[in-house]
Parts: sequence; structure tokens; C-alpha cells
Amino acid sequence: MNYDSQMPLDPFADDPNDPASFLDPEEPAPPLTDEERLHITQDLALVARFREELTPHGILGIFFLCEDCDDLHYYDWDIMAANMAATLRGELAPVHEPSVEPDVNAYVPWDYAVGFLDGINAPR
Repeated sequence: MNYDSQMPLDPFADDPNDPASFLDPEEPAPPLTDEERLHITQDLALVARFREELTPHGILGIFFLCEDCDDLHYYDWDIMAANMAATLRGELAPVHEPSVEPDVNAYVPWDYAVGFLDGINAPR
């Protein structure tokens, strides 16, 4: 069982349609290719820069449109970094989501965050 008392309970607990039900927790994930590892490492560095540059502007993280449920999912910088670090270690990321009612104005799409960095680094 992947349980951390600091994290919310698994939202799919006891759900027969749990999208992770096909995963075997005893079977390791296939190893990352060198290219995948490079991309994740680059994204992890971006998350650190996003946190540094966007947090002072009140931005707490990233949101994504979930293709499974068509809802927006909000991830703070720590969750993003933890997911990527777990993937780099060959582990499944722990089940976690931010609060049930996040301040949606404090999250931006990934592309916005990249554009923000591009804008502040543009030659003047």
C-alpha cells in the first residue's frame, strides 16, 4: 500500500474502475530511455525555475486537463517535482492531489509557465 499520512486518501480507493488497477505494484516500471530521462530531468529543472520565478507572483503550480475525466487537475510545485523525481528513480509516484478546492487563479498551464520564463529572459 502506498500511504503517507501527509497525503490525502486515494480518490480511487475501492473504485472498481480505478485507472491504475491494471498496474502490478510488484512489477517494476520499464526503465527509462536516455531520451526520456533527459526530458524529465529538463522538466524537473524547469519546475524549479517556475517555482522561483512564479511563486512571488502568487502562482503555486500547474494545471492540466485530465483526458480521462475532462476535469482540470491542479499540481503544486512540490507535487510536480516529487512525481518527476519518482519517475527518475523508477518508482510510481505517490497518489496525491492538492486541496479539494484549490485557488484556481494560483495555477497556470505548463505552456504559460514556459512562456513566462521566455519573456523574462528575452533580450531587451
